[in-house]
Amino acid sequence: MKNISRILIALVTLSATPAFACDQQEAVDLMVKVSTALGEKAGAAQTEEDSQRVVAANAKMNEGGEALAAGNPDKACEIYRAVAQEEGIPLK
Repeated sequence: MKNISRILIALVTLSATPAFACDQQEAVDLMVKVSTALGEKAGAAQTEEDSQRVVAANAKMNEGGEALAAGNPDKACEIYRAVAQEEGIPLK
C-alpha cells in the first residue's frame, strides 16, 4: 500500500510540472529559430505596419533573452513560444 501511495504522489508531482518546461539548450534553440524567422519576416515586410510588428516581436524576444540570461529558461521558452504563435512561426 505504501508503494501505491508513493507512485500516486510521484504522478501528482509530475503532472504539476509545467507542460512546456525546458532547459537552457532548448531555450537557445527556440531563440535561434524564432529570431531567424523574425529576420526573414523583417526582410519581407512591405508596409510600415509589418515592420512595426516585427519590431514589437523582437522586443518580446529581448525579454526572453533577459529571462534566459537570468537563469530562467522556462520563462524564456514561454516567451519564445508565445512570439512564435503570435507571428505564425512553426516550431516543429
